[in-house]
Amino acid sequence: MINLATLVARRRLFGFALIVVILFSGLLLWPAAGQAQDPVLPAATPDGFAGLETYAERCANCHGATGAGDGELIAQTDNPAPMPFDAAYIRQAMPSVMFQQITNGEAAVGMPPFGPASSNPIDEPGRWNLVAAVYSLATPPEDVAAGQELYAANCAACHGDAGLGDGPDAATTDPAAGPLNDVTYWFNRSNDTVTADLAPGAIPAHDYDLAEDDLRRVVHFARTFSYTFADPVALTEPIAAGIISGVVTNGSSGAALAETEVLLRAFTPELEETLTLTTTTDAAGNFRFDVTDTPPDWVFIAGAAFDGLNFSSSADQLSRSRTALDMPITVFDKTTDAAAVNVAQLHVVMEFANDLVQVNQLYIINNAEQAVFVGPTGDPAEGVIEVGVPEGAQNLMFQRSFGAMDSFLPANDLVQTAGGWADPLPLRPGEGALTLLVSYALPYEDALTISHPVFYNTASGTIILPDSGVSVVGEAWTEGPPQTFGQAETFRNYSRGALAPGDTLTIELSGRPSVIADEATGGNVANRDTTTELLIGGGALLLAAVGGVFLWRYWQGRRADEEWEEEAVPAYAATAAPAAAHSERDDLLRRIAALDDAFDAGQLPEADYRAQREELKRRLASVWNK
Repeated sequence: MINLATLVARRRLFGFALIVVILFSGLLLWPAAGQAQDPVLPAATPDGFAGLETYAERCANCHGATGAGDGELIAQTDNPAPMPFDAAYIRQAMPSVMFQQITNGEAAVGMPPFGPASSNPIDEPGRWNLVAAVYSLATPPEDVAAGQELYAANCAACHGDAGLGDGPDAATTDPAAGPLNDVTYWFNRSNDTVTADLAPGAIPAHDYDLAEDDLRRVVHFARTFSYTFADPVALTEPIAAGIISGVVTNGSSGAALAETEVLLRAFTPELEETLTLTTTTDAAGNFRFDVTDTPPDWVFIAGAAFDGLNFSSSADQLSRSRTALDMPITVFDKTTDAAAVNVAQLHVVMEFANDLVQVNQLYIINNAEQAVFVGPTGDPAEGVIEVGVPEGAQNLMFQRSFGAMDSFLPANDLVQTAGGWADPLPLRPGEGALTLLVSYALPYEDALTISHPVFYNTASGTIILPDSGVSVVGEAWTEGPPQTFGQAETFRNYSRGALAPGDTLTIELSGRPSVIADEATGGNVANRDTTTELLIGGGALLLAAVGGVFLWRYWQGRRADEEWEEEAVPAYAATAAPAAAHSERDDLLRRIAALDDAFDAGQLPEADYRAQREELKRRLASVWNK
């Protein structure tokens, strides 16, 4: 059986955790026992199971998986360790105050708000569920069990088995026994206050003689009439029953797909496929899978084939509080018409080294049609998205990304065409459906003209190069102010207007560079990743030039990414999905699933398969923590 700490780590890996910098990051300053503020009450009974799931995602980074105050972020910051959720803590904690602190934060101890003032708020029921989670973590389950036995022997005759005040002796007590599920009572009192209220002799009708420790155990149990206690161990046990359903819809026509086979896959935290089920949609396109005894850390993906292409749902997980998942699958018709394909931005970033100019061209490509573009011939293997490369290009390399620009993967499957090179992956609908990076080197002395055809409408172009004596000449390009971004080196930047299909992109360079990147001597610019990291900076520079948000990711030395090679994955080449519905995490999961398919079909050597899978897992772990 996995423990709560393991569950926390695995949920963080799979990304339902949006990591906050500090949650409850200092000592929580609770009022003295019994000192209440204006009543704050939940609209429904807080659920400890749901609260523990939220806690694992949002709180454990600081408080630790079990509430011991030993979260991993505490060791990385100067903040004091938060008060542990233990017996001493829970004796004086007051639910209404806990809720207010979670909602509004505590600036004095570095705790941010998680109510409406937060940039990533937790809704009101969720914050109350966190209160129930804290009680569940701080209250030993054996104390609750012992308290239940003591309650049955000493209290149930009057207060009733469920604390409703309906026990057989309720009518004969003076004063009359009241219900114990009154949230007004429980949520504005600490356990210390309640224990003092129940001390021997405090209430005439209470003629029991219980030791203080036993009385506290009764209070632990009686408080569960106001919230759902969740034993953290039970949270990691298999989910007895779950439902995974959805509808398969054609995003091009809007029609539901009847009698269509749907494949459900489950993956372990190690990304090993552990379950495969199939079913068929009904006349309305609906599908349903009933699963039993599934670990809560499994990740599910549903998929369907349509017109020779594979389509997938988003990835999702069952949980103790969410035992039904809606996982719709949207498929699309295919098209060979490139009219809807356009390049939203074309960045060209250059640097000079050893009588060469390194050119990196970043294409951000949109597909405005509600159909999957499969290339002009209709056979993706013959090429889909085409890019031009100038004559004489050396060390040609391609990389692609389906998400952030720092998550490129080598693309060694591009095919050569009459006019350039073409990516064989079908292009899904949406903005930013594909980001393609083309890198090459050309000989350079003191002048050079770079030119190649453009195949799609291109909204704008930008050139970034070091301010080292080389300039871009010609009327097509307009120079903007130089940029430094806090670095020692200054960059020149140029921009130009739109290009139409069939136009030629021409870049005329003039001047001899006075400073070069010489890796052999460790000169001015050493250890620079000229393919990925420079492009991140170049793309961001364009954003800065047009007033966007710029985060400078400068030369981080990702040479391991350059050295890792990826073979073509035919199964993934047929995967397409709406950009709005799928994140980079989902894309990486699909790549892993497709890679497994390709290996099972004998299309990849085992050594290549293992290397690619480990790299994809590494990428997935990094993006799911964002």
